[in-house]
Amino acid sequence: MLMSEQKEEQEVHIVLISNEPGRAYSALVLALGTVTMGAKCKLYCTMSGLDIVKKGGASKITMLGAPSLDKYLHDAIEAGVQVTACGPSKEMLKQMGITADNLEPGVEFEDVIGFLTAALPASKKGGMVLFI
Repeated sequence: MLMSEQKEEQEVHIVLISNEPGRAYSALVLALGTVTMGAKCKLYCTMSGLDIVKKGGASKITMLGAPSLDKYLHDAIEAGVQVTACGPSKEMLKQMGITADNLEPGVEFEDVIGFLTAALPASKKGGMVLFI
């Protein structure tokens, strides 16, 4: 197969805006399913969704009958899901108690322009952008 004929990798960009267990678990299950199927996935956490990327935050979010959310988060990062924390402004994050020192290992800060720079071209190529 010629290089120009190679299939482009599909991408799924998930925006998690909530720390509500049903939403947080769903976002991580979708992210894990995406990379398991061979597609690229980014989980962009913002608003109260930032709670899951603070050290120890995911362990405080539970759902009856499910493994701990921090297990899903760490499994997703290990599987290749790019997990990012919305960084609107350092001052705003500081007021929310979020610093580079208290993010879960493997989580990076990303502003909205960085998110859109990847998500918009991916959606034009048939990828998905999901808000949960």
